[in-house]
Amino acid sequence: MEILILSGAFGMGHNSAAQAIKEEILLSEPNAKIAIIDMIDYIFPKLKGIIYSCFNFLVSKFSLVYNFFNRISARRASVPLKKSVVKKIDKLLGDQEVDLVISTFPLCTQYISTYKKMKNCNIPLYTYITDICSNEEWIGEKTDMYFVGSEATKEELINKGVDEKKIVVSGIPVKNNFRNKVDTDNNKNKKEVLIMGGGLGIIPYGDDLLQSLCKMEDVEITFIAGKNEKLLEEIKEEYPEINAIGYTNKVHDYMKKADLIITKAGGITLFEAIYSSTPLYVIRPFLSQEIGNARFIEEFQIGKVIWTKGTDVCEDVTSLLKNDILLDDMKHNMKKTRDKLKSISPIRYYEMGSRLCY
Repeated sequence: MEILILSGAFGMGHNSAAQAIKEEILLSEPNAKIAIIDMIDYIFPKLKGIIYSCFNFLVSKFSLVYNFFNRISARRASVPLKKSVVKKIDKLLGDQEVDLVISTFPLCTQYISTYKKMKNCNIPLYTYITDICSNEEWIGEKTDMYFVGSEATKEELINKGVDEKKIVVSGIPVKNNFRNKVDTDNNKNKKEVLIMGGGLGIIPYGDDLLQSLCKMEDVEITFIAGKNEKLLEEIKEEYPEINAIGYTNKVHDYMKKADLIITKAGGITLFEAIYSSTPLYVIRPFLSQEIGNARFIEEFQIGKVIWTKGTDVCEDVTSLLKNDILLDDMKHNMKKTRDKLKSISPIRYYEMGSRLCY
């Protein structure tokens, strides 16, 4: 079986979801041939660097502008396909004789859905929505199945006209390492805090928060800087007492060991934390999709979100770390949330013939 997973390197989440889906498929279909393609790189190879650089700049420096463009793009979900793009998609699908296309990024869904309509193509298209909120840009007329993170996401899609039979509440995809259970040390002398700044920058109040945590004798801090080498060196130099690391494939180990994760409200990170049963602390989410994820955290009481500048974050984090009852309640709520998800490989739906034929 030939499967194509389409993604985009806008942040770390979409590619991480693609890798997680690949792992899930191979568990039930070990002989499947799976290719993960960066759609931006494939269709616009010469413009890829500019496109991603502009995205990173907008997100990190001008979030209000990014949110504005995000709303505009959601209202114009369809995409025009030029002949050159059609030829590239023809080649992509034809060269690999693809049986199933999976999308983890809205633009990929739009391109393949529009292509299917133009070419009267029946190849199944499954879309994995990687945030709790789902605006119109995720919806493609020729999408056969949607895999979503929550019942709220499902309701949003239904309200936007998507057939309920096409929607599966599976949770946002995470790699198998996060799903595996781990024995936790309940007799630790110190609380462990994991700080993850996200692929595009550090959290608000970073320096003040780090200074405050470093003064707590009963707290150990791990800071994951990802591929931000400049940030990694700064943390190592200014805070030698912090265990600062760069990019790692052991994030699941750090999450499961931690008592609290201070991070941005990305969809992948949210569900990695849920499967790790580690409460989240989010400070002033500002991107539109992160705001939706943060509301999910509050609604299901699996962490704490600080919305305004007036809160003394340092004092608040300190208080939470000392409140074992509240932390345990958050962990329990994470387990309840996890238990409601349908962890089913998309191959099951493909084999059951659940897709609609056009």
